[in-house]
Amino acid sequence: MTTAPEAPTTVAAGRTERWYGWADAVGFVAVLNVLVLAFTVAGGVVLGFAPALAAAVAVSRARIRGESQPLLRTFASAWRGQLRRANLLQAPGWLLLLVLALNLSAFWGEPGGTALVVALTVAAGLTLTHQVLVITMDAHYDLRARDCLRLALAFALRFPGVPLLLAATTALVAAVTAWLPGLLPTVSVGVWIYLCTALCLSFFAANDRQVEAQPRTTPV
Repeated sequence: MTTAPEAPTTVAAGRTERWYGWADAVGFVAVLNVLVLAFTVAGGVVLGFAPALAAAVAVSRARIRGESQPLLRTFASAWRGQLRRANLLQAPGWLLLLVLALNLSAFWGEPGGTALVVALTVAAGLTLTHQVLVITMDAHYDLRARDCLRLALAFALRFPGVPLLLAATTALVAAVTAWLPGLLPTVSVGVWIYLCTALCLSFFAANDRQVEAQPRTTPV
């Protein structure tokens, strides 16, 4: 039995749809990139960065879940709502990263400091991946701040592949951005946030399915 070849118009329509999808995705991460930078500056950088990341993860999560929302209005609303919580939640991680970065810069290139530089780099990578898990977990679940920090660490220890994938994604985006610095103010931040959010949501969904499949051994 033979089947008729696809009509040229059908093939063209499929290609057009794929190109439209790619263009829409690029446009989304580009606008997201601008919003993160703009709202970071609007908060005086120090107080604006954490809620800007939280808002970016929130709108990325909504898009991944297929929710249609006005991007600017939703981002601005999430940024205002997360202004206090995001700073309190993310402050420990960013402060630790700052300390590690300062030590790394101090020992970089020093004779006999290779082992320490490697250790500091690994520690910084683990801290950053934990921070990503904290931000995405806070956007996805209704948790108290201290529970979010604890559960993000427990999740990373239970699934060691998660930090590795997040670290690889971060390293890839950083390497491409170092090669093409013009991407930083245009798409790099948006791409990094969107990809990390998508990865974390898939990990959370897999974990939720696994938990639901486990038989209950104690009464609720």
